[in-house]
Amino acid sequence: MKSYLNKICIILVFFASFQQSFSQTLKRLNGNSKPQEIAGIKKSEAKIITIDVAKPDEVKNLGFGQKVLDDFENEVSKSIQQKEIAGAVTLIARKGKIVHFEAKGESQMETHIPMKKDAIFRIASMTKPIATLALLLLIEDRKCKPNDPVSKYLPEFASQQILLSKDSVDGIWIYKTREVTKPMLIRHVLTHTTGQPSAYGGNMPEAYAAITKNAYLSNIKNYVNQLARLPLTHEPGEGWIYGPSIIVASRLVEVISGMPFQDFVQKRILDPLDMKDTHFFLEPKDAARFTSYYQPDENGGLSLIDPGSEKSIRISGSKTYYSGSGGLHSTAMDYFKFCQMVIQDGELNGVRIAKSSTIALMKTDQTPLNLEAAITPVDNLKNNGFTFGYAIKRKEIGSDPRPAGTIYWSGATGPIFFIDLKHEMIAMLLYQRPSIFPTQIRTDFKNWVMKSLKE
Repeated sequence: MKSYLNKICIILVFFASFQQSFSQTLKRLNGNSKPQEIAGIKKSEAKIITIDVAKPDEVKNLGFGQKVLDDFENEVSKSIQQKEIAGAVTLIARKGKIVHFEAKGESQMETHIPMKKDAIFRIASMTKPIATLALLLLIEDRKCKPNDPVSKYLPEFASQQILLSKDSVDGIWIYKTREVTKPMLIRHVLTHTTGQPSAYGGNMPEAYAAITKNAYLSNIKNYVNQLARLPLTHEPGEGWIYGPSIIVASRLVEVISGMPFQDFVQKRILDPLDMKDTHFFLEPKDAARFTSYYQPDENGGLSLIDPGSEKSIRISGSKTYYSGSGGLHSTAMDYFKFCQMVIQDGELNGVRIAKSSTIALMKTDQTPLNLEAAITPVDNLKNNGFTFGYAIKRKEIGSDPRPAGTIYWSGATGPIFFIDLKHEMIAMLLYQRPSIFPTQIRTDFKNWVMKSLKE
């Protein structure tokens, strides 16, 4: 009997000890422990991003003035009525919640298809952050480093020249050059500091135009081989010229990963983020949602450049040139997902596609402070730096109302966006009109957005 009672006491003591230990464990899990620390689960309590738009009281609680947002949409409507654009989609989000999502006008003026929120746009250079991340993922995988010479992977860049002068004889250009003294590095490729000429800068537009004219009929390997033959404008790292270097980054992804660039992007970025409407080329089934591309005509209207139909070159043309510089098509919702992943340091909806340290490289200035990373600088403030992927506002000076640390870019086909990291805000305006013909709504977009934010 005494032995029996002793066994019962031991069991009770063990149970009490277990209960206390279990209680303490629960307390830790509900307290300071992070979700990803529990049994290795990936961010099980991560914020789930949805397409639901915030209700009026939520918009106010998130710090926005609805009247200002409505006033901006009125300006968009005026731009459509004045035939500056056919239609547009605007999306603004804060802290993972969409506070403003509007579609106005027509997607295709020829068929009068209304613009919808899931319309597909040519996002042009808004492709660059995605392509940049592809190469950064290989750096994360320790397959390469930012300070590696490009020639380590692409031997065609081993003997670079710098242009000293040029002349022409009977239409034939003659170039005088010298050898570079510094190697071109991966970091130069990712910040547009390679010295390579382009349509936006450099001193040999005729040579650049020659290799670019029919590039889409070939592939990025052929294009990069030709680009490597052009002299540089300056020593790598000593200047900033917006140009074709992200196509070089795309080719680096292919060589280092052993995969076609488009496949790597699909596997490591688009699929994990569920960006189902983002593609380098489109299929006939996408035509109903594909926006037509217009430019101003001499009569004050719009003339068609490329239709949003099966006749589009993006559907029926050659599908061999997968450009990380400007080849993607996407929707507002898909691009929002990518931007939100950047805000959340590489994670979205419980799926982590990059380390926070990798995404940090996309949020911090990677260019020397004496360089102005702007296509057309408007002052001498040198307030535009460049991260691995984005332009970045350096200081709280100048007329730009966005806070320091804001990252941004745009596309030659019209779309524009920015990520205000201070306020955890994403803003984009998507339409299809060449950026060389800017509209007032595009120019003033950042002012309207910041004006709408009351806190």
